[in-house]
Amino acid sequence: MTLLTVYLVCALVGAIIALWRAPAWPRYNLLLAIAAAPQIGHILGIRISEMFIVSVVAMILWCLCNYRIAGVPVVASGAALNMLAMAWHGGAMPVRADILADLGYHFDAGVLLEGSKDIVVHGSPLWLLSDWLPISTDVVTLIVSPGDLLIVGGVLVWLLFSRTPESERERPMLAFHTPVAPSEKRSRLTPGHSARPALTRLALLAAADPVLAERLLRDPLDAADAHPHYRVALDARDRATLAAIRARARTVGEFLGELAAEVDGT
Repeated sequence: MTLLTVYLVCALVGAIIALWRAPAWPRYNLLLAIAAAPQIGHILGIRISEMFIVSVVAMILWCLCNYRIAGVPVVASGAALNMLAMAWHGGAMPVRADILADLGYHFDAGVLLEGSKDIVVHGSPLWLLSDWLPISTDVVTLIVSPGDLLIVGGVLVWLLFSRTPESERERPMLAFHTPVAPSEKRSRLTPGHSARPALTRLALLAAADPVLAERLLRDPLDAADAHPHYRVALDARDRATLAAIRARARTVGEFLGELAAEVDGT
């Protein structure tokens, strides 16, 4: 249970840092839980080799959904290295018998180590990706892989360098993301003279019409050209601005907020 305790302590420290800094919260974390379930099962002595495939697929999907968040590509690289080594050994992470012997532990090849995801081997074509880096303290001794170090590094990058968007920073981290009410966004827009008249008109229409706002989030250029009553003529700069906002925004509220900022020149 030593490894599980280390995981729990690391998770607690990460949660404290996350509450302090409010990093960008990843999406679809159920996929991450599915990917981690077989590994936790190994630590608890529950081994179902077929679940390794489910874990790989869930991890790939989670990384694809969150690759824009700082740190996630590093985590994905570390997980890929670990999974490659584990796939070669039936879903268990190889650890060499001679490395264990140097630490005072003697096991025969083929033994599944209790309380871990490791299997003892004499050698492996992918031994550089296996658990072979010992970390010893007065409290605990661990043998980690290069992939483990990348995962820890990626989590630290996420905690220290990602940032929750301003439009969501005051929300609780586990709250559901709901679009900002059009009336709230309308108050940020001031009709009148503007250096971006087409975008100003489009922002006012979107703030007054939730359906148009949803269409703008999906395809801003098409929605602007195809409005049934008020077609907005956009120049090349306006189109580039809308495309850039669409690439960054994940919700209607974020889209309208950034569009309002462009109109106001902030």
